[in-house]
Amino acid sequence: MAGAAGGPSVGRMINDQAPTPLPASGTPVHDAAPSVTGSVTGSETGSETGSGTGSGTASTVGRIVVSLLVLAFAGVTGLFAPLLVMASDSCTEKDARTICSASAQQIVGGLPVGAAFVAALLAVVGMGSRGTVGWGCLLAAPCLLVLSWVVSLGIVGS
Repeated sequence: MAGAAGGPSVGRMINDQAPTPLPASGTPVHDAAPSVTGSVTGSETGSETGSGTGSGTASTVGRIVVSLLVLAFAGVTGLFAPLLVMASDSCTEKDARTICSASAQQIVGGLPVGAAFVAALLAVVGMGSRGTVGWGCLLAAPCLLVLSWVVSLGIVGS
């Protein structure tokens, strides 16, 4: 008896072959699939080799934790470093300090905000990238933030 639309009946197999029996419990089963945990070999373009940086769960978790810490540092920098402009509150017309000039106040107010934005972008790229590019972004982001703090504090202090 044929099934719906002229297909095979429910009682027969689609390929009309009998199922093969499973091996006995004492017979070893060999898996011919290649290992997926080793280094990648071949000439695939765009694939990364197993260099140790960026592979594995621990590296992924570490990259995410470091990225979140960099994002927090970027947030603190972007929110609080521009407050250093208030160091110019005590400036008078004859004051020769660097912070008393309008251009220095622009730098002290704008540099940390720009650095925080770029560092946040680097942190997100570092979180999403594997290998040396991701770790390079995660290393560059806090260096950029520290540099913006050093420049701002240097202007305020001089």
